[in-house]
Amino acid sequence: MKRTALMATVAIASMAVSCAAAAASFDFWYGHSGPIAKAIESLCDGFNQSQREHQVHCTSQGTYEQTMLKGVAAYRAGRQPAVIEIYDVGTLDMMLSGAVYPVSRLMDDTGHPVDWTDYLGPVLSYYAGADGKPGSLPFNASTLILYVHRAKLAAAGVDHAPRTWEEFEAIAAKLKANGYACPAITDYDPWKMLEQTNASQDVPIATRRHAGDALDVEYVFNTGIHRRLMNDVMRWRAGGLLIDAAQTRTGNQALAFASGECVMSADSTSSWSAIMAGEIADIGVSVIPVYAQTSRHSTIVGGASLWVMKGYDAAVYRAVAAFFVYLRQPENQIAFAMQTGYLPVTRRAAATLAATRPGDPLVLPVTVGLASLSMSPDAYPPGTRLGFLPQFRLAWREEVQKAFGGTQTIGEALDHAKARGDQLLTRFKETYDGVNLP
Repeated sequence: MKRTALMATVAIASMAVSCAAAAASFDFWYGHSGPIAKAIESLCDGFNQSQREHQVHCTSQGTYEQTMLKGVAAYRAGRQPAVIEIYDVGTLDMMLSGAVYPVSRLMDDTGHPVDWTDYLGPVLSYYAGADGKPGSLPFNASTLILYVHRAKLAAAGVDHAPRTWEEFEAIAAKLKANGYACPAITDYDPWKMLEQTNASQDVPIATRRHAGDALDVEYVFNTGIHRRLMNDVMRWRAGGLLIDAAQTRTGNQALAFASGECVMSADSTSSWSAIMAGEIADIGVSVIPVYAQTSRHSTIVGGASLWVMKGYDAAVYRAVAAFFVYLRQPENQIAFAMQTGYLPVTRRAAATLAATRPGDPLVLPVTVGLASLSMSPDAYPPGTRLGFLPQFRLAWREEVQKAFGGTQTIGEALDHAKARGDQLLTRFKETYDGVNLP
């Protein structure tokens, strides 16, 4: 009996040592604040409370841009987090960095294989490599939609949101005539004003939408639809129909719309996290306008994905994989969508949401966003995945602001932005020439 008791004690001790060895904690850096940060923290707390084996420590690093810069610096110093959220335009840079553990391999290696075809087509096509498998875990997907205050439209004699840019201008003029100082608002983010609007008309901004199998690419957005839209924007600004977010009381596009100061706003589905704090019964949501006599196509996915960084042991990667399994559960995707306006990323979660909350105003932006991603009759547009895209967005914004300041025409601004963008693409090609592309 003594020998049996001793063996039992040894067995229990061995199990305890084994469990301790298997347990792991890890850091997850993300790039949000406010309601979205709270929603992410809820996911982290939910995972930590759902099991005792692993713990995730979630920390905001500021904006998307700040998070990426801090992540690069941390990796160079050997102090990188195990998981980091990187926004969509940093995807190609991350794929070619040599610093990441591809998520598809991670899930296979840890015994959690994923059916990647369950991911929504626009989401998978953006984050996947040539093998059809993503390098990072799609996390917070968004797209561009149009928000309106229905009561204010009705007061101006308008019974529907604008379907075309021509209607957008006419409705904005009616709103101004009815005393609204901010008929429509924008912050001139190129993701909204260039990438999404061109996609909705099926007009690429460069000769390749993805780097694909070559880096010989140049920008072509300075002609055609985008040039037409930006010339219209200049007229709308001059006529007081489209107001700069910086000129509003809050200085923020989503908040200026949510407060009722502005009547129409083309913005991300994720802006719902700020808008829902107000009176949502009056909010109308629709797909963004396109030009009359043109075909409507899908908008493209935005948001961010989760990258797993190299430099950790197997126990940490098992913990990361367990966290990813938790995030992929439909109920967790839906809870996150309802708190933020971000879209579910899997077909299963999207179908569950549609079946369980039909017509729910809390998820209206999510429903419209999902529909906007699947407008095209052909294959899903893959979005814009080019090298040094964050730097290009900055160049576009700087040149457009010069046009707003009167130091150059809008046509010159777009031509200069193209030239600066092409220089960035050339530098990217020189940096990665000869490297196997994803």
